[in-house]
Amino acid sequence: MTDILSQEEIDALIESYKIAGGFDESSKSARAAVRVYDFARPDKFCKEHLRALNSIHSRHCSSIAAGLASILRVEVQGELLALDQLTYREYCSSVPEPTLFAEANLEPLTPVAIFEFNPSLVGACVDLLAGASRCSAVPVYRITDIDKALFRPIIEMILRKYAEAWAASVVFKGKILDLFTESATRQVLLPTEGVLVCSYEISMLDQASMMSICLPASAIESILPSLEAGKPASSHLQKSGINDSVKKSFEDVELECRAILGRIELPLSDVVNLEVGDLIRLPVKADRPVELWVDDVPAFAGALGRSGNTLAVKITNILRSDEGTS
Repeated sequence: MTDILSQEEIDALIESYKIAGGFDESSKSARAAVRVYDFARPDKFCKEHLRALNSIHSRHCSSIAAGLASILRVEVQGELLALDQLTYREYCSSVPEPTLFAEANLEPLTPVAIFEFNPSLVGACVDLLAGASRCSAVPVYRITDIDKALFRPIIEMILRKYAEAWAASVVFKGKILDLFTESATRQVLLPTEGVLVCSYEISMLDQASMMSICLPASAIESILPSLEAGKPASSHLQKSGINDSVKKSFEDVELECRAILGRIELPLSDVVNLEVGDLIRLPVKADRPVELWVDDVPAFAGALGRSGNTLAVKITNILRSDEGTS
């Protein structure tokens, strides 16, 4: 028959167990320091990699603000709010409905990425592009096909700026694949797939709006060797001082060039009565250099001539911005 311990014997056993270290506080703290690993949401990037990614997307955010200011002719400020590691399902549930999604191809970085724009940002840009002097106070509840068409050039600009931000690590040319407003209708990634989400705040005319970029984590993992901590971007440059990847990204940039032959002031009545074939006499000599404007900036002086059967301008001098209107 098994002996039954008395209360004094039980107390003596507990005391001896404590003396032997059974309730060591260090072992308790060690167990408390163990963190449960969530296989559904694994942390794929270390602090050094997140620091490099933060630098890339901070540059992109600043360039977006500059690009929007140039297009919309208003002061624009941008701020990178956060870099988050989520699943695609969590990302879709975190954005407002409806919102504008742009599915983009960023090969070789990734064949699919999602650029998301809140309706308030789309509405503000469309208002300013349409000639409004201020953003509408009425919130945008539905993004129409016209809104998508007007906003598309801005998305293309943002893709170009994104390629420039990544140019030191990987060269790609962003291409819009599709625009849609309901995430439930387009599952471009698996719901449980890990993604890197970059959240931006864009402010213009005292109105703050949001946009985000969603990248598959697997695409970022493939280029982690080029995101080494503390490795300056200048180490990728060649001796010439020009990064070939950056140079290549500018090859397909389109700029409008105009040759200014001369200037003259006319009464409004004369302008209204102008007809095809009328001649306007300019107060300049025929051999006077013409101005060549790139977009809205006077860039070069040149001489008129021909290249075969085509009219041409031979560049003879470089103009400063303050020389074009002299």
